[in-house]
Amino acid sequence: MKYFLVGFMGSGKSYVGKKLSEKLQLNFIDLDHYIEQIENRSILDIFNKEGEDHFRKLELKYFTSILKKENTIISTGGGTPTHNNIMKLITESGTSFYLKCKTDTILKRLVKSDKNRPLIKDLSNEDLKKFIEVKLSERSKFYEKSDYIVNNNSKEAIIEIINLLR
Repeated sequence: MKYFLVGFMGSGKSYVGKKLSEKLQLNFIDLDHYIEQIENRSILDIFNKEGEDHFRKLELKYFTSILKKENTIISTGGGTPTHNNIMKLITESGTSFYLKCKTDTILKRLVKSDKNRPLIKDLSNEDLKKFIEVKLSERSKFYEKSDYIVNNNSKEAIIEIINLLR
């Protein structure tokens, strides 16, 4: 079985995925880290040197290769479900969870992070909030195609997902 975690950057996909894999004794793949390992460079470097279109092609290629794996929790990038019909592949290939967060929760998490994310690296906090609001409204229609919507504004998401899988 495959389980997919989708949601905006900073929604906790990587954290929740790692914790779920430990508790459920399943493999865990963070798509962005997987791409970085195989390409031997950062997502930021790929964006800066080849652009977003090239990155999205790599993302599709590596996502498709991951689909062959079983008993795995897969954390997608924030934009992954919105490109190349990947959300359709997700819904056809396993059980998906949208880790939904409020804009302010995402903003706090991203401000605390290193901002080493290509789409937001040069934004002020004010511009970052606007970016989150705009992109979240554009992407929600993709995220909401998930099998389950789990609010991840607190630490209860892991327990909720485990209960949904029982």
